[in-house]
Amino acid sequence: MRNFSCLLMVMVTSGCFSTKKEPPVFERMKVVERMGQSDVTPGWASGELTMYQEAGDIHYIETVTMSGNARPEACITAAADLGRVQILRQVQDALTASGQVAETAVGGDPAVERLMAFLSQGKLSGVKLVARYWERREESDESGTRVLRIMCASRIAIPRSMLESQLRAATNYAGGSNASIRRKLLDAQKQFLDSVSASPSMRQDDEQAE
Repeated sequence: MRNFSCLLMVMVTSGCFSTKKEPPVFERMKVVERMGQSDVTPGWASGELTMYQEAGDIHYIETVTMSGNARPEACITAAADLGRVQILRQVQDALTASGQVAETAVGGDPAVERLMAFLSQGKLSGVKLVARYWERREESDESGTRVLRIMCASRIAIPRSMLESQLRAATNYAGGSNASIRRKLLDAQKQFLDSVSASPSMRQDDEQAE
């Protein structure tokens, strides 16, 4: 009986002193260092806009986050390389969504297969890096612990005419392909590029002109 009472007392005491685990606290992100001693993050590097047209070029903005001890140049290069792939992925997603390559009639067509291979491989030439930026941030991880990370952004551009030329070359594969399907693919490519908006500055100029 005495042992039982002692056990009961231990259980009650343990319950009294048990503490409820508090949820993690996520503090606001703080920039501790910026490229070139900049005072603010450039608007284009905010991540709000990813793809637009300006002065005959297709621009694409890619952001990457790495550990705080990563070299800025490595991070910027990774963002630029990923941007080259993402431009073609945008085209591929647009073609698939348009239904031009989703039709059963195009299955196995050489033009479709060659174009999809080109888009998935990401071997795009003529791309240039036109702007870059990085900043080190102190932010909370999933447990609320403060960690240091580096965010970088790369803005790459390719002349629209050059992009169209490479897409056209990948599509115009005559060997065994259906001319009607090739025409649909070329039309879908043009529709996608026409749908890419002008940059915010150019849109603002157009609105003021009206």
